[in-house]
Amino acid sequence: MHTPLKAEHQQHGAQWREWLGENVPGSYGDTSAEYSALRQGAGVIDLSVLGKLRITGDDRITYLQGQLSQDILPLQTAGVGAYSCLLKPTGQMLSDMVLFATEDAVIVLTPPHTVQTVRERLEQFVIMEDVEIEDVTHRLAVLHVAGKRANEALASLSLQTQVALWHGQTVLWQEQPLHAVRTDRCGDLGYDLIISVEMAKDLWRGLLDAGVRPVGYEAWNIRRVEAGIPLFGIDMDETTIPLEAGLGERAISFTKGCYTGQEVIHRIYSRGHTNRSLVGLRLNEDVLPSYRAPISTSDREDVGWVTSAVRSLALGMPIALCYLRNDYTAPGTVVTIRHEPSPVPAEVTTLPFVEPSRA
Repeated sequence: MHTPLKAEHQQHGAQWREWLGENVPGSYGDTSAEYSALRQGAGVIDLSVLGKLRITGDDRITYLQGQLSQDILPLQTAGVGAYSCLLKPTGQMLSDMVLFATEDAVIVLTPPHTVQTVRERLEQFVIMEDVEIEDVTHRLAVLHVAGKRANEALASLSLQTQVALWHGQTVLWQEQPLHAVRTDRCGDLGYDLIISVEMAKDLWRGLLDAGVRPVGYEAWNIRRVEAGIPLFGIDMDETTIPLEAGLGERAISFTKGCYTGQEVIHRIYSRGHTNRSLVGLRLNEDVLPSYRAPISTSDREDVGWVTSAVRSLALGMPIALCYLRNDYTAPGTVVTIRHEPSPVPAEVTTLPFVEPSRA
């Protein structure tokens, strides 16, 4: 999908890059300043390439409750949201997603490459239920506003900002519905603003007029890695069990009824651990290893692999997210990343690298 804001991005000097199969603004010429906006001011990231589903029907909440890993029953109330996973029977992920309840529907935001998979899987088990699932990806835009001044920016749009994580509200903005849900995409206070593509340009310009800075995906990626937030399609895929990625508290209810994959999740939860875990690495050389670069130790060749690697602007050094066998996840463990022309030594650290400022 092409963002409806392409002309706006080009006007602000966007440098384009590929992200999960989509062309997105990598930066606007100053990644450091964009990063600072997310940490100290307010920045806006165009996430319109995300997949979007609209689920309606009287049985939509109870149906989703039986399909997803999170407790969905609270979404019977408009303005309530959730972060959840859709799983295979093996407990591995098909996708993660953000859900948000309006008066007559549930809006689902997915990674761009999983929206069709999610729709097909959800439709597969609709038999007698009153549930309709519509792909509205090309009808809705998503702008993510984050930073210490995010609340001020939303106040300029007459939006209520005193809401808990994964909650929000729907208002009329310029006589059109605007859904605002508080999300956690980069570790800083942030909101997904969901609006029709026809109104996206006006919303973008309104945010910039309020002092919000355009932020590209490079600055966002640095912040989310520093915050230890995994991204589906990069740090998680269809071989990942949510507990391996540390999503137990974020995406899973351990008290709800049955859903696909529940038996595996509860078996692992009862055992107390997975076989591998997502952890952080501090690299001892100024290089960025490639995606899935193998990791070894002095006593074993195949202990894990790298998923995301960035140069942390907060720490002034390269850092990475990686999966390691649990025998090697203790902080301070020395590992070696396979890299050309020479291996890179690194040290295991706990996540997050930089304490998030979500409050």
